[in-house]
Amino acid sequence: MTTEHTQPRSAKTVLDWLVNRIATRLDVPAEQVPVDAYIDELDIDSADALVLVTALQQWLGRDLDVTEVWRHPTLLELSAYLAREYLDAPEERSLRRL
Repeated sequence: MTTEHTQPRSAKTVLDWLVNRIATRLDVPAEQVPVDAYIDELDIDSADALVLVTALQQWLGRDLDVTEVWRHPTLLELSAYLAREYLDAPEERSLRRL
């Protein structure tokens, strides 16, 4: 049985994962997803956020509150938060400053 859970190695990995998920949801190329735009500006509503968080939980293998999507409202901020809270890669936390 295949599982989606793999431990991401960096905030960049998390950011790429988020961008690809959003691109798939919006049916656009990943290059067209602005990582510094507010998530709600990307036509992601609360139902979409719940689906995203559920997928993130499976991928990270950890619980994540859906409100974190709104507390860290851009893909850059969310990936930096996830790296800070869930990954052992402190050097990757600098993504917040991009």
